[in-house]
Amino acid sequence: MQLKLLLPVPTSINALYINQWGYDHKLKRNAPTGAKILSKEGEKCKEQIQFHTQKQLEGQEWDYEWTVDKNNFMFMDVWIYFSRRGRDSDNIFKLLSDSLEKLVYDNDSRVLPRVQRVLYDTKNPRIQVEFSPVDYIGIFRNSEEIDEFESRCKTCTRYLDGRCSILNDSLIGTVREEIGDVDDPNCTAYKEKK
Repeated sequence: MQLKLLLPVPTSINALYINQWGYDHKLKRNAPTGAKILSKEGEKCKEQIQFHTQKQLEGQEWDYEWTVDKNNFMFMDVWIYFSRRGRDSDNIFKLLSDSLEKLVYDNDSRVLPRVQRVLYDTKNPRIQVEFSPVDYIGIFRNSEEIDEFESRCKTCTRYLDGRCSILNDSLIGTVREEIGDVDDPNCTAYKEKK
């Protein structure tokens, strides 16, 4: 499963928000409320990103429902083509992530952005975005590592038909003291069934 998009360069976070103003009864005039709202430039760019995304989603094999599972994470690889030098690549991700939420994925908290390249194209600034599922599941590198770990768990007194809290926490990415090094998971609470 993979999704490729070609999108406009998002508005920098520096120009993305403006102060919200409202009537202050104490001052008897309009004043900043302290809240931040999306700027006109930000709103326009968000609409453009969503429009282009909806058009490009057609015909691609992307499973939105897969993204709803809170245990599924995905990489967002980005190639950036800025119109000029001096732009900060980190400043584009807030608007990009928010714009794609509910179109490409359920929640941007499980999206892992990775900048692959920053290039400059004065005539055609753009970003190329590719989404793909991560291989790891929880603290485990892949499903084979889970199978190996769980096969040992099944011979432990704590397993209880898969209800072991250490195993279940590990499957959702919670680091437990009993596991030791996550790069070589080994449960120290293991007690062999008799």
